[in-house]
Amino acid sequence: MTRLERTRRVVAGAVLVCLALAVTESTALAVPAFARKYQTSCQTCHIVFPKLNAFGEAFRLRGYRMPAETEEMVKEPPVSLGAPAYKRLWPQAVWPGAISSHTPLAVNVKLADVNTSSLNEDGTVTSVKNDLQFPQEVNVFGAGTLGDHVSYLSEITFGEGSDGSVAVELEHASIHFDSPFGPEDLFHFRLGKFAPNLADGFQEMWISTDAGIDSLFNYNPIGFNGGTGLGADAVSPNPISLPTLVRGIEAYGIIRHRALWVAGIANGVGPGSNDTTGRFDGNNAKDVYARFDYKIGGMGFDGDMGGHPIPDKNWQDNSLRLGVFAYRGDASGINFPFTTDSGLMTNIQDVHFQRTGIYASLFTGDLNVFSVYLHGSDSLQVFDAGTAALLSTGVPDYHAWFTQADYLLYPWLQAGLRYETVTPADRSVPTLKTGVANLSALIRANVKAMVEYQRDLRQGKNHSLNAVLRFAF
Repeated sequence: MTRLERTRRVVAGAVLVCLALAVTESTALAVPAFARKYQTSCQTCHIVFPKLNAFGEAFRLRGYRMPAETEEMVKEPPVSLGAPAYKRLWPQAVWPGAISSHTPLAVNVKLADVNTSSLNEDGTVTSVKNDLQFPQEVNVFGAGTLGDHVSYLSEITFGEGSDGSVAVELEHASIHFDSPFGPEDLFHFRLGKFAPNLADGFQEMWISTDAGIDSLFNYNPIGFNGGTGLGADAVSPNPISLPTLVRGIEAYGIIRHRALWVAGIANGVGPGSNDTTGRFDGNNAKDVYARFDYKIGGMGFDGDMGGHPIPDKNWQDNSLRLGVFAYRGDASGINFPFTTDSGLMTNIQDVHFQRTGIYASLFTGDLNVFSVYLHGSDSLQVFDAGTAALLSTGVPDYHAWFTQADYLLYPWLQAGLRYETVTPADRSVPTLKTGVANLSALIRANVKAMVEYQRDLRQGKNHSLNAVLRFAF
């Protein structure tokens, strides 16, 4: 590789980082419908929304039911669909269900004042100052329970473009079967489109920062010699580093309060641009994933305290959680168009890929430090786009990690710092390093203001400083 080509790749990597800084949007999952149902504050389940405290995590894992829930806790009783006696008559009668007595919808609105600086490939810098993206996005949630052992979550996101157009995305639509058999909370099942528990605790909908962790979720593994940087969400079809959302089936459960197991299958990479079948999956193979976590101290995954009192400060959960996870995907037969530095047009197939990682989260007092290390490998085949001749094969690998510290200064004020890095599979490209600093303040329990600074630590001309206001009702 010539010096010029190497320089172009470095700049291209920087541009991708810059693009990630500029366009990153995140989904904040906070559902006020639950506050209405139980007539309680958002702080019952959240530290600074959407980040969950231990009680909120137990509420979510138990199918949106309080730990040790009783009828008295539910302030808005559901409407019964059938008499309880029908259960004894089954299968000669329909098993009764229930729906919420109120409309189980919630709205989350995000306003952003965006300031970015981006280094271009020709050496010039593009800056955007005080771009008032009012609003940037609106999320409409529907969530609740449908009687015994059944719950659901849906989310539609409306994102406004610079030309006033509105993009609509169905982000979540899933039905859950919670403890349908066996010991309580040992088996749960989810079907639909959802954020997999593979990334519980560090996916964007569970963290306080506005920016997602791109080094894990937005790395693009496609390249002639392997991936060179971020930007997977700008490629069609989207390659997978780690999925933020999946269409699939997931099983998970809690073992003796302290262990969490997860196993799932998913569609994986979507169809290529030349696929006219209308299918959702790019091929007939399914991706699989699994995770296992163990928690020491604090509240159990199901809300169990082991006889100890619940802390007065419900954001405190002195504990250590350790986990391992793996994802295996198959994108054989799916072409990713790629043009080399010399102008050769190719199609690259990621025949199969693997991701393995470890997760750790430490809560001590008002401090939470959490981190992930991820290793990935991709079995790539490069074809000439014109002749379909196989040009090369390889199994390049990459690794990424991040660590984030959140400190609660007051119950309404949190400071956060994150360092993340990814070493691309193409070793001619330097390691990407990003820093994020965030200060979040709850103006009200359901109104959050934050200031966030994100910087490419390798190239200082790529940075962003955004002010964000979110409110939910």
